[in-house]
Amino acid sequence: MSLLFTLLQLVDLCALLVCATIILARDPDDRGNRAAALLLYTGAVWSSLQLLWSTTDSPEFATRLIRLSSLGWAFMPPLVSHFILEVTRSPAPLFRRALPYLFAWSAAIVILDNTTPWVCSQVFRMPWGWAYASGPIAPLSLHVTMGVLVCALVVAAKAYGASKLETERSQGLAIATGIFPLLLVGGLTDAVFPWLGHPMVQLSTTTYAIMGIMLAWSLSRFGYSILSPGTFASEITATLSEGLALLRLDGHIRSANEGLARILGRPLDQLESLRIDQILSLPLLDPPREVVDVRAWLFGPNSERIPVSVSARMLRDSRGLETGLAVVVRDLREIEALQRRLVLSGRMMAVGQLAAGVAHEVNNPTAYVRSNMLLLREYWSNAAELFQGRADTQEKGGVFADGTELIDESLEGIERIASIVQQIGRFTHADDGRREMAELEPLLDSALRMARPRLRSGVTVERYADPVPPLECAPRELEQVFLNLLLNAADAIGESGTIRIATTVGEDGRAQIDVADDGTGIEPANLARVFDPFFSTKPVGEGTGLGLAICYEIVERHGGEIEVSSELGRGTVFSVRLPLVRG
Repeated sequence: MSLLFTLLQLVDLCALLVCATIILARDPDDRGNRAAALLLYTGAVWSSLQLLWSTTDSPEFATRLIRLSSLGWAFMPPLVSHFILEVTRSPAPLFRRALPYLFAWSAAIVILDNTTPWVCSQVFRMPWGWAYASGPIAPLSLHVTMGVLVCALVVAAKAYGASKLETERSQGLAIATGIFPLLLVGGLTDAVFPWLGHPMVQLSTTTYAIMGIMLAWSLSRFGYSILSPGTFASEITATLSEGLALLRLDGHIRSANEGLARILGRPLDQLESLRIDQILSLPLLDPPREVVDVRAWLFGPNSERIPVSVSARMLRDSRGLETGLAVVVRDLREIEALQRRLVLSGRMMAVGQLAAGVAHEVNNPTAYVRSNMLLLREYWSNAAELFQGRADTQEKGGVFADGTELIDESLEGIERIASIVQQIGRFTHADDGRREMAELEPLLDSALRMARPRLRSGVTVERYADPVPPLECAPRELEQVFLNLLLNAADAIGESGTIRIATTVGEDGRAQIDVADDGTGIEPANLARVFDPFFSTKPVGEGTGLGLAICYEIVERHGGEIEVSSELGRGTVFSVRLPLVRG
């Protein structure tokens, strides 16, 4: 009989180790799997100690091993409770709050069992091996253990009874079938009968092994398991940028990946307590349906609407029964931003072509107005000379002087119009991206001339220029960068202030252009987003949010960098660094 009991213990130990490893290997990141594996590994510790004490001839060594086995049985109630709470995701607030105290109680029992005879008072030889007599606090430990296991089964029964899925109810029954023998048979053979003075063969580890077999079998039998989503390969989904979620048929999210949490901007553990209709505008349930690439909205923090493409596929267990939905969500923000940018680029191209046409058409009348004004000035000068020497010359001389000044001012205006038209023509001219050697200062002068109409009378522009070698660049593109930076500075300053433009060769051997203003500054929360396409702090209709994004793209295409630093109330500095041609 002793040999049979030893073989039984050996089988129990192997079964517990194998089942725990199978469950953990299924998905080591799943909390339910980890809880189940920990429960079974703890039973394996208990079984191994029982195997050892049943084969020893030393009563002292057997006593030490029997008391040490409390590391297995004493922690069984809180571990079973923890496992039930994880796999059912039941709120059970009182039970959850009691869990830390149950672990503390188990630790106290382990300490008392190994330091006093209050739990296990003595051991004696029986035909199957060593048996033990219960100490004075053993009945209290037994009542706590049984009460906790009963509460855990009640929580599981409520959770699975409320489920709409036949698969979940079947799996819940499988788990209960595994736990119930541990509660009934193990409790009688290892606790009740020894306490009543009728020692018998201890079968708790055997029923523990039966529980492990039932848990592992439920994964194989039902496929898509409450313990671990068998079709949800976390190693793969964790690397995907798309969001993935597994849904119950009641709409609750069973599992989700980091991609979905990243899209929503929420912690992953928060998602697993939500219903899908709380975060997705597309109805997928009542009745459940499969969809492919359907446009919808995800609801992010602060009710932010995130455009997404949704695909959903029904999940079925090995028997073909529906168990839930697998939902794949693709973030469309970048695609929609690119679409808007292409549309806006098309509009800007049309406006550029229109501006180039207008500039061309304005050139002709500007040229003959300028020619006529030059001729008029010559006639006016001749007329002034004819009136010299007459009696009323002094009075008419003042009139002729005023007329000459008006003609000169008109010619100056015509020259400014011609200059502006020329700049528009150059700026809107299609740039083929070819590089040429260019000086920085003329490019900055050109950008400043184009920005001058936007600078209010109270704005002062200061220039600080160190010698900088010529750059190999696309000049029109860099003009666009400098113009955008100057216009942003003008908007930040408002009616009065100072814009400082400084060029120098930095310590890293690159040309550095700083455009600084003493305006309002940029909020720290917005500083990291200023180069994002379509991000703008200006009121709707006053900015597209593309200016700085285009600057960033152009500078990056030139192999350079653009950075921003700002302080609220003190101003902002944009620094452009561009590589120089090395001789």
